[in-house]
Amino acid sequence: MSSSYLLDPFVITLLVKAGKSYLDVACGRGKWGYLITTSHKPPSFIVGGDLDENCVKWVKEHKIYDEAIVFDARFLPFRDSCFDIVLVMEVIEHMGKRDGFKVLAEAERVIVSTPLLGARYWYSEEHHPSRWTVNDLRKKGYIVRGVGFSFFGRFTTQSLAFALAPLAFYIPQISYILLAWKDLRKI
Repeated sequence: MSSSYLLDPFVITLLVKAGKSYLDVACGRGKWGYLITTSHKPPSFIVGGDLDENCVKWVKEHKIYDEAIVFDARFLPFRDSCFDIVLVMEVIEHMGKRDGFKVLAEAERVIVSTPLLGARYWYSEEHHPSRWTVNDLRKKGYIVRGVGFSFFGRFTTQSLAFALAPLAFYIPQISYILLAWKDLRKI
């Protein structure tokens, strides 16, 4: 599964930096690799990795990344500080909380997105065994913003969600998706 299109302008505009090296953890079919390499801020080097061998084969065939390898997100096969920026997009909710925190600890300069705990209609124990809150990420030193509006869950009308989405950016507790990052000015 890929991440929501709602994230695209936020990640590319606010968080992607030209000339930096990237690791895309659980890259799937390479959405973020493609968006970053074709953006106005191309990377110096970008690696994609996934546990699914078919996804890695697909991104290799389509030359989306400079390098694509099979690995488990919980056990990154790279030295510390090997990449300027690590993308962990829509990944941590697919593992237990302990493993999710381990991924966040291992990937220090990370950009992460995950459904908000309150976005209940997105949640299923089968596919999302852990749920994340704004405080979970802030306690680990992340700047947290919200993408999309979801305070009333599936009862939110489309026009209300559209109108209140900008507010959700600054009040992530009412958002659909959490977007979090460490202070990227240090990079």
